Amino acid sequence: MQRMCVSVLSLCVVMLGVALPAAAQTFPRTEISGGYQFVTFTVEDDNESIPKGWYFEVAGNLNPMIGLVFQVGGNYKTFEESVTVGGGTFTAKADLDIYQFLGGLRLNARNNPRLVPYGHVLVGGINGSVELTTTSTIPGIPTFSEEDSSTNLGLVFGGGVNFGVAANTGIRFGVDYLRIFAEDDGEGSNVFRFHVGVVFSR
Repeated sequence: MQRMCVSVLSLCVVMLGVALPAAAQTFPRTEISGGYQFVTFTVEDDNESIPKGWYFEVAGNLNPMIGLVFQVGGNYKTFEESVTVGGGTFTAKADLDIYQFLGGLRLNARNNPRLVPYGHVLVGGINGSVELTTTSTIPGIPTFSEEDSSTNLGLVFGGGVNFGVAANTGIRFGVDYLRIFAEDDGEGSNVFRFHVGVVFSR
């Protein structure tokens, strides 16, 4: 009986040794994802949402669990206000563009290939630019246009889940906390990102 147990145990160890390399070959080496992202941010207790946006990323997986990620994204919003005085109108319009250039480490849980949760830590540059344009039909008030841009350090903690819908194709849902460190005033801003997209793996 003892010899039989040892033999069965030895057989299991051999089979496990064969199965592990085979399983290691089944994870995707590369994952490409793109889609829609929504951000909401807080600066000095003021909240603002930017619903117009996109993201694109490439991930290279070192093993079933660990991957390296490079991600870019953009969000855009236009603010416009008008004031009418004495039959004339003064209008101010600000076009805000925010771009993210991030890279970092991702951890995947691939117990079920149809449902893969992940978490990641990303760091990189956050570029924000605003173009302010005014028009006026009020006598004595001139029109002008001005643009400003800056890039600050950003740190992301987040994650999500990939749902497999077909061979090498999935749907992604994710949420991130992004901290932007401002150099000028030291205040920075807190940003939450929500995204949904498609994932292609190979």
